[in-house]
Amino acid sequence: MPADRADLERRIAAATPQDTVRGVVFKATSKLLREHLGEVAARACDPGKGSRVDFLSYPVEDYLRLAWAGVDALEPRLGSVDAGFFAIGEAAMRDVFGTLLGRTLLSLAGDDMRQLLSQVGTGYKATVGYGERTVDWPGERSAHFVFRRDFLVPAFHCGVLAAAAKALGGRDVLAQGRPTGFLDLEVDLTWS
Repeated sequence: MPADRADLERRIAAATPQDTVRGVVFKATSKLLREHLGEVAARACDPGKGSRVDFLSYPVEDYLRLAWAGVDALEPRLGSVDAGFFAIGEAAMRDVFGTLLGRTLLSLAGDDMRQLLSQVGTGYKATVGYGERTVDWPGERSAHFVFRRDFLVPAFHCGVLAAAAKALGGRDVLAQGRPTGFLDLEVDLTWS
């Protein structure tokens, strides 16, 4: 079953010119699509857009179109729309960790999971031009994230946060997300 097109159109309609996504996230998604589908199919998900520069910002509407088309193409291979969004979120985080910002966040965290996860808001702010994110700590090995006015779906953010936890050696990582309103969501993250 393809990703919900009516939901995509509502998200695009809510976007303003200030709502942007850095090129590194576009490139991570395109790279994931090439790995799973090949060059031609990956290009078909983002026709006519050409290459993007990691640190430049591009309209969120363009990223949403790429993400939805990519998830539709990935679904037969990964088994579900949510698995597709999770995979592109995970790929985005891995590639962000390859940037100067990502390497700095990892370096500052050392091996302290809480230190890294408390910087999630900073990382998102440097990567997208919209939304607010907060984190609290319900347990020693758990975090609760609240996203406000965020254009991506919960499964995408579950992929981002799971990749962050795994980057510091988190085992048995589980990220569970749910919408709490239009463009609002929460994610519970646990690890051992």
